[in-house]
Amino acid sequence: MAVPKGFRNNININPGKIGPERRQEILDDIADHGTFLPRGVSEEDMDETFVDFVKNELGITVDDGKVPVLFLTIQRWSEFTKTWQFSDKYNDIQLPFITIVRKPDAQVGQNQAGNYNIPGNRTYTYMKVPTWDGARKGVDVYKVPQPTSVDISYEIRIFTNRMKDLNKLNSLVQRTFQSRQAYINVKGHPMPVHLEGISDESDIDDFENARFYVQLFDMTLLGYILDENDFEVIPTINRVYTLIELDENKTFHNVIFDPIVKGNTATYTFVFKPRSEPRFSFNAQYAISFNQLINVEDISRIVISVNGVGVFDGLTLTSPIAISANSTVSIRVYKSNLATGKFQLIGNTI
Repeated sequence: MAVPKGFRNNININPGKIGPERRQEILDDIADHGTFLPRGVSEEDMDETFVDFVKNELGITVDDGKVPVLFLTIQRWSEFTKTWQFSDKYNDIQLPFITIVRKPDAQVGQNQAGNYNIPGNRTYTYMKVPTWDGARKGVDVYKVPQPTSVDISYEIRIFTNRMKDLNKLNSLVQRTFQSRQAYINVKGHPMPVHLEGISDESDIDDFENARFYVQLFDMTLLGYILDENDFEVIPTINRVYTLIELDENKTFHNVIFDPIVKGNTATYTFVFKPRSEPRFSFNAQYAISFNQLINVEDISRIVISVNGVGVFDGLTLTSPIAISANSTVSIRVYKSNLATGKFQLIGNTI
């Protein structure tokens, strides 16, 4: 069946993630490889990924055949231009083909907007991972260094004897870099590639005056190096002990007892917290005569005994309460179980 003119069968109807979801997807891709640490990145890794990018994203098909892509260093490029071994059985150059030449002079990178790293080769916390050894819980801190930015330049050339092949690659490159940059994924690390310029080198005459086109695309990879030897895994917390210092003279079963004696003036404060015991006792350190009962809150009745003998019952103090040193003082309050009851006794030492 004939395919209608203009028919397309490669339309992507599944839009990619954007915004925070896309950032989380990138983070998951970096770490989702069987380890909590990211994978290291070297210049060789960037070269390999860039070549795959050219083959897969910028590759073109001519006459139902994929145009071959050759990766060359500066030295191999020099040898290639002199020998031109890429030929058919008749020793004629087979066109078209694409070459990638990697420049050896890697420059200080712009991946971090041109900023330099913090001095000292420090490592920084990347992730905190809970641990369990069968008996104790703990946390391991995974730390990584700041990546070293590096710019790597590549020259991509197409050799062809037909203008339509040249137009096909040029159109693909222009659309790929219409947003100034394209991204490659180097071992889970997204890195931008910039198109620096396009130029023509069709005046090469090493093909015995054969008529052909050579177009050059200058590209720069804004990458970074991450050495796995600098990664650190530091065991930290095994168990956490929480210590609370209590003053036994002031706290009894959620009852706060705060005796203050200044000169011959004594102020005893009592606070019964919610759900606290309604009774408590203390041993008197001083001989005191209490003549005031003030600041009573949320208490309906107070009963005070000294050495087992009742000396007060109510909320209004009409006569002094005298206690001697080393006496046992017992207090019983009546209040709601969920309320906080308070009162103060004020008197003078004897």
